[in-house]
Amino acid sequence: MSSESSIQRLGSCLCRQIRFTVLGEPYSCAVCHCINCKKSGGSAFSTSAFFTPDKIILTAGQELLRKYDDNDTTSGNTLTREFCANCGSSLFMSSPAKPEEITVSLDAVEDHAWVPHRETRPDARCPWVTIHKTEPKAKDEPSGL
Repeated sequence: MSSESSIQRLGSCLCRQIRFTVLGEPYSCAVCHCINCKKSGGSAFSTSAFFTPDKIILTAGQELLRKYDDNDTTSGNTLTREFCANCGSSLFMSSPAKPEEITVSLDAVEDHAWVPHRETRPDARCPWVTIHKTEPKAKDEPSGL
């Protein structure tokens, strides 16, 4: 039986040039329906797992990691979106307003064990999207990032 501290999961971008290891379990997983997450991921929503930065270890391709500072967020906080310069995969998000937090795109992690249990901006959900039962946030409650 493995302990929380020994759990490691692998992740990568689409071209696999950027690779990383995630240590332990996230303290939260969420679906976000805000327009910025939709546009940055090219999808109807984004899915993220929340960690402390020390739980994410880049193992390859750090030179390909690019950052975009999203200053037009619902919370009003700058959100730094990190992605692969080669294939464009969205990988991580963080904010100077919450330096103790980083999110990892669930789609970039090879093991699909984590399930989102809350929604951010459910008011912006596409009408054709059905999400399993989550704990929705209020319309105006910022995601924290």
